[in-house]
This record gives sequence, C-alpha cells and structure tokens, in this order.
Amino acid sequence: MLEKIKDKLKTDTRLPYLLIIPIYYFFFYLEEFLITENYTAMHIPLDDIIPFLEGFIVPYQLWMPAMILLGVYFYNRDHVAFKKYMTLIGLSFMSVLAIYAVFPNGQDLRPEVFPRENFFTWIIGITYSADTNTNVFPSLHVVGSIVMIFAVFECDKLKNVWFRILTIIFCFFTAVSTVFVKQHSAADLIAAIPYSVIMYIIVYKFNFPFCLFKKAKKG
Repeated sequence: MLEKIKDKLKTDTRLPYLLIIPIYYFFFYLEEFLITENYTAMHIPLDDIIPFLEGFIVPYQLWMPAMILLGVYFYNRDHVAFKKYMTLIGLSFMSVLAIYAVFPNGQDLRPEVFPRENFFTWIIGITYSADTNTNVFPSLHVVGSIVMIFAVFECDKLKNVWFRILTIIFCFFTAVSTVFVKQHSAADLIAAIPYSVIMYIIVYKFNFPFCLFKKAKKG
C-alpha cells in the first residue's frame, strides 16, 4: 500500500499541492481558537452607512464550493493551471494568516439582534457561531475571490467570454457580501484588493516558486 502511494506521488506531481488545504485549515482554526480578544477592531466610516442585507449570505457561503469546483476542474483539465492556482492560494492564504498572527484584528459590526427573522438570518446565525469575529484584515473571502478571477483569466482552456464575465460577477458579489452580512469591515475588503494583486504578480509574473526549479516536470 505504501509503495503504491509513493509511486503515485512520484508520477503525479499535482498531489503534494493538495496538502495546502489541510495545512491552511489547521493554522486558520488554530488562530480562531487563540485569537479571541485583545484585538484591533477594524472600522472605517464607510462601515456605518453599509446596511445589513442578509440575502448576501448566499454568495458568501458559495465562496468555498466555487473555489473547490474550480480546483477540481484545473486538477482534471490543466495540470499547470492547477499548480499555479494552488500555489496562489497557498501563498496568499498563509501570508494572510501570518498577518493575523502578528497583527491580531477583528470587527465589532455584527448586529446584536437581527432586524428580521428569516431563512437567511438563520444561516447567518449559524455562520456567526461557527466563525469568530476575529482574523478579518485583510479578508480571506475577498482574497480568494480575486484569486479565482486571476486563475480563470490565466487559463487558456477557460477563454469563454461569458464564463469569465460570470466569474467576475460572482466574485464581485462574494467580495461585497462580506460587508453586507457584517462579517468584515470595508477596510478588510479594500486592503485585500492590492494584496491579492501583489500575490498574483509573484506567482504568475515572477513565476514563483516554479522559477526555483531549473527544469519543471510536466504533469
């Protein structure tokens, strides 16, 4: 059994990239457990005029399934795109977690009482209880949304104009959902945009970390 696993790892160079996900989740939930108080509350004047709109919990919750589905597509259809996509996720997400560690932050924008009770507020209530109000700057939801846009536009197999337009629309609503469901300050959203661009340039334009290997193996 172990020999088969070793052989698979040698022949399929995509598999090590899958480790990025459990490593990220381990450190994310570790910080969620450790950083619960004594944090800097993120707030800018724009937050005071953004209404609470519970319907935005739909794109907010569809964020991770969308990222996974895109990863599955790349894994099966474009090995190089998969590796760069996963590298961009790993570098972006892990570096954001490093920011949370050295700069503990959170937000105090969640409503104490929902203005309405419906299916969407029920989902938000579950989300609030499962996800703390800490570790928000910059927003991983926004970073992940922008990562998806960059990955789609860099993939030669996803040149369909309508698919790209729909990707932008979906990711836009996912990004703004973070402030309408009061999971993030607008500052978290704004900071995530240039941060994601920097990560994109490092991975796709500077070809990091692939440039460290003289001759990359195909597949």
